Amino acid sequence: MVRKELADLIKERRIETVEKDPRQVAVLREQAKAHLASSRMIGHTDVAGAFSLAYDSIRKELTALLLDHGFRAKSAGSHAATGQAAAKLVKGFDTNGFEWLRLVRNATEYGSDKRPGATMQDLEDAWEFARDLQGLMEG
Repeated sequence: MVRKELADLIKERRIETVEKDPRQVAVLREQAKAHLASSRMIGHTDVAGAFSLAYDSIRKELTALLLDHGFRAKSAGSHAATGQAAAKLVKGFDTNGFEWLRLVRNATEYGSDKRPGATMQDLEDAWEFARDLQGLMEG
């Protein structure tokens, strides 16, 4: 059933089938928890760093989700593809919210004429997104 849900992304070569790796899934989930905790610890002194950690926490949780189903995003556009695949696997996943986080992360990491880097409000929104995602994953 999962393969059918992800058929378009597979056909477009945005994700690929891989061997399930429960050990790596566990590692990614532990890293995601640690990144989020670290983000919260430094948030008031390093907004950009904290935002990047919060984003990476979310991305690693989603990467673990895909790997747990035997899939991985391909390198070009992998973050966007990860979010699109998550939308197929997690009922209620906020695709637009993840895309917004991805764009803020890119502006924060690489600079952008279109948008400034992460603000404290952006960081708080990322923390809320991470909390909501955890609820969806557990529910």
